[in-house]
Amino acid sequence: MEGAHKATDDPARCVDSCRDEILAEFESALLTTGNAVFAASQARRQALLTAQYVLEDVAATLRAGKVQVSNRHKLHAREVGNARAAEGVHPAASLEAGSLFFRTAVNHLARRMAVEFDEPAEVLALAVTGMEESLSRRVRDASESYNGFLLNQVHQAQEDERRRIARELHDRIGHGISVAHQQLALSEVYHATDPARALAKIAVVQQAVQEIMENLRQITSELHPATPAGDLEKSLLSFLETVEDDDVCVGLDVNGDESWADPASIGEAFLIVREAARNALTHAGAASVFIRVDIAPHALIASVQDDGRGFDPATAREQGGVGLASMRERAALLGGRVVISSTPRGGCLVEVFIPLKRQNGGPDGG
Repeated sequence: MEGAHKATDDPARCVDSCRDEILAEFESALLTTGNAVFAASQARRQALLTAQYVLEDVAATLRAGKVQVSNRHKLHAREVGNARAAEGVHPAASLEAGSLFFRTAVNHLARRMAVEFDEPAEVLALAVTGMEESLSRRVRDASESYNGFLLNQVHQAQEDERRRIARELHDRIGHGISVAHQQLALSEVYHATDPARALAKIAVVQQAVQEIMENLRQITSELHPATPAGDLEKSLLSFLETVEDDDVCVGLDVNGDESWADPASIGEAFLIVREAARNALTHAGAASVFIRVDIAPHALIASVQDDGRGFDPATAREQGGVGLASMRERAALLGGRVVISSTPRGGCLVEVFIPLKRQNGGPDGG
């Protein structure tokens, strides 16, 4: 940046001189836009602290002449993610807050640098690069912490539910079975000496069994899922949970109304997409896999894309790949098709098209 200085040899002074103005305007912008971060007291304090840390990173970047991000960002970002999840602040509000801060800081720094430097563009470009890197790392780490917090809550809820079911089985089912077993044993004792009393014990057993059956029906009805078994998005999420791999980033996006598709189409689409995703996760050596499903009144369109090692589809077909053939056959039975695009070391894209019949009561239904 030689020759760019006008009034100082320390470009970081630009950050220090307008730090308070940036933070004040940022807080005002959160209030004016009605951002949820401002409404949650802890989130607001953390947002302002994050802004201070980012400005410190920008100052350090300008002093060093290259991007500098403090190592302490990870711990703070984790705290932010946990707090946002606990307060119910959606990540979209956090991203909006980050964008507000970025625009505010850049505007202030640009005006200040235009005054203090003969050639401010180079200094501003370095400052913006440092700011973007500092913000993006914090957003990424906070998002991971946010998701981890919610996953822990889900896990805790599952544990609580397991304990509740264990209590119900012990108290309502176990007790009834114990009573039935005891009365059966007594009926055997009285069978030869007091047949009438033995029959009375059998009657108690019958009543106990009926109570057990009723209690069992109640428990199983409580466990019955509230959502339809054919829910494609939930089915795919459940599958992805069973094959979770920390080394692979997996994305899922399901759009549209599943009621536009008949259960058979939903079921076959799930099996096709699951097979494609399983292949990507198991064989591709991919760093990322993205699954997208779009459901419209006329068609279900899905894709599974990975950035893995890829392959030659023609060779795979000649070698008789059962999984690929199965996907094509399932789609063909519904009048659809599967298209597989891949090259060695070029990743793979599996595209699925299934035409949908008009459902009764739909836009064009009878």
